[in-house]
Amino acid sequence: MEPSLSPKWLQIEQTIGQRPQFTGDALSMRQQYKAFADQANSSCTKSANLSIEDIKISHHLTARVYHPVKSEESQPLPVGVYFHGGGWCCGDLDTEDPFCQLVAEHLPCVIVSVGYRLAPEHKSPTQLEDVLEGWNWAFRNALKLNGDIQRYFVIGQSAGGHLALALANKLVNLDRQGEVRGIAALVPIAAHPDHIPAEYVDKFGGSESAGPGLFIINSANFDKFPATYLAVCDVDPIRDDGLIIHDALNKAG
Repeated sequence: MEPSLSPKWLQIEQTIGQRPQFTGDALSMRQQYKAFADQANSSCTKSANLSIEDIKISHHLTARVYHPVKSEESQPLPVGVYFHGGGWCCGDLDTEDPFCQLVAEHLPCVIVSVGYRLAPEHKSPTQLEDVLEGWNWAFRNALKLNGDIQRYFVIGQSAGGHLALALANKLVNLDRQGEVRGIAALVPIAAHPDHIPAEYVDKFGGSESAGPGLFIINSANFDKFPATYLAVCDVDPIRDDGLIIHDALNKAG
């Protein structure tokens, strides 16, 4: 059976009047990505079942906290620390806001969406350092968040899925693997820049190719990873990245 685009995606294309194509340098693509996300999210509204607050973790790092209203006085909830997609150079707290609302409301759980700094202005490993800082804040503030310290997980899409995996690997290296109880990596990126076809290299030039701990496909820590959920799409240039991670986790047992 030939893979095909989902009806929901085709509906988005029909709504915006075209198939999105981002061209130019990273900064140009960031503007196009933002415009596309704003248009795609234009019909989404804030859920009445959530309290949503923007916070400042440090002078360079912001986050958005989603908390189910009905459970604010109930038992502690799972906490998901979320990282948006966008190829490490696009996206922000707004671009995947509807998805964060969906997860927080329907799981239910607390979501802390981390607004990590972007390439090319901030080269790697800045992104990994920022998501670790976001994780540390969320973990230290479990009581404030009404979070269950035994049910913390990382979650992200695309580049954010990569950062979720890289953060889990970093926590293992720090001998803190017990903090993260699960990983949800949705259409994650796994390819190292050295393996990018020459015609696309300039699009991935915002990070140092030898950034330590970023591309974990050869990690020796997979056997120490918590339960991991991976999702891939059929018609997607990074589909095989997720399958490679799946195979690596299975081989590690």
